[in-house]
Amino acid sequence: MTVTDSAGALIEPRLAAHTGYLARLAFLRLNEADLAALPAGRSPRDLAILGVLADRPLSQAALGQLLDVNRTVMISVIDGLEGAELVRRERDAADRRRYALAVTTGGRAALSSMRASVEAAETALAAPLGAGGRDRLNALLGRIVPDVTAELPEAFAGWTGHLADRAAQRLRARREESLRGLGLEPRCVRMLMTLESAQPCTQERLAAGMGVTAPTIVQAIDDYHSAGLILRDRNPADRREHVLRLSPRGDDYLAQALAAEDGAQRDLAGGLGRAGTAELNALLTALIG
Repeated sequence: MTVTDSAGALIEPRLAAHTGYLARLAFLRLNEADLAALPAGRSPRDLAILGVLADRPLSQAALGQLLDVNRTVMISVIDGLEGAELVRRERDAADRRRYALAVTTGGRAALSSMRASVEAAETALAAPLGAGGRDRLNALLGRIVPDVTAELPEAFAGWTGHLADRAAQRLRARREESLRGLGLEPRCVRMLMTLESAQPCTQERLAAGMGVTAPTIVQAIDDYHSAGLILRDRNPADRREHVLRLSPRGDDYLAQALAAEDGAQRDLAGGLGRAGTAELNALLTALIG
């Protein structure tokens, strides 16, 4: 059985002890709360950029590298912030041939207001963690990305949404590396896992189990069917539609993928320790609700 949180995410029982999986769901929950708390047209990414630039001017390239935002996206976001007069371009003091980005007076005011709104939203969301729970969660997430927490302004240390995002990205990269080491494609694991629990099932039922709409998984189903991971047969009850199930190859693929997931989790436990990992998972699960 899967459990649905208020943001619509599905918690797969077999991954309920996997920190990267829980961190991703927690980030989605936090991001939803952060977005709701921010003014219309503003995003958590805007808040991150303003927070960094308020600490020190940076080039657009350096800013993108620090926040792990690709160049194309960063150009678009900076253009929007500059158009709103929240950031400005000025000569780089270290190299007068280049420009650096800096926060305007209006940008600092917006940053202060946005930060307060996000803090209030996250404090309310983290209430189920109990006294000190959110601080402990932040500390454990920070241990997954110590390089990130060391480079970012001190104000980011208390921003749970940002820490969960960066930790989830780091853990996902480790997981994908483990899977690709076995010749497995990470993106199909969730679909195969959901199908295993629901099979035989229609495309619509599979999509519902994943918390997405049926049209969004059409291409993936075609791809996995062509790869021999999914069997697709006519529905005896309605010849106009197909029913899906895992092929023997799909069963084997999923078993290997779950073994790789377990290996990635053991590696994390080696860094945080068993007690630290268990505590982090418990805090993330409580936050997901």
